[in-house]
Amino acid sequence: MKNSKDYDLLLSERKKIVSRLLTIIIFSYFSFISVIAFNPNFFGQLIANTFYSIGIVFGFLLILLIFIVTLFYVYLANKTLEPLIKNIHKQFK
Repeated sequence: MKNSKDYDLLLSERKKIVSRLLTIIIFSYFSFISVIAFNPNFFGQLIANTFYSIGIVFGFLLILLIFIVTLFYVYLANKTLEPLIKNIHKQFK
């Protein structure tokens, strides 16, 4: 199975997809944590005389980003990876 071209293609496509999306998540998360660590007063500022701080809004946006990246991964997995997996199953049945 390790010699199959479809299997090698599956591994490389999966690695490409996962590495790009993981980079987005890690960069976003560590940027958020870095602001908390080095400039916590920035996130404590209220937005235009409301009860919402910048930190609450960015925290919500970070959660939303993770949700969107998860949906995008599922879309790419169904579009790209599933056909390759089906081809591999067909070859070895």
